[in-house]
Amino acid sequence: MENNNINNNCGEKPSYQEFIEIGNDPNFVFQNDPNFNTLILYDLEGNVVNVNSWLECATYVNGGWSISPDGLVNYEKYIFFGLTLALIIFLVINFSKKLKKWIIK
Repeated sequence: MENNNINNNCGEKPSYQEFIEIGNDPNFVFQNDPNFNTLILYDLEGNVVNVNSWLECATYVNGGWSISPDGLVNYEKYIFFGLTLALIIFLVINFSKKLKKWIIK
């Protein structure tokens, strides 16, 4: 089963490669392809996998994985920077008030 999604993520299917429907076979072992550049794929939950063959890449892409982590947002990072900025602003305002009190005395 070849489609544009596989081509966009994994590239064109090599002429020597045959697409095999793997399904959910836990005993299947993908063979590394020295002619295939390792790709990093992401799923919707933020998991990451390195694929080392076109067949492995196509299988993961059929399962919903992609080369771009679109839709993944690291909210923890934004919360951390937001709280850090709020703390800095709070400290600057408090320090400036205390500095004014010391200067007035």
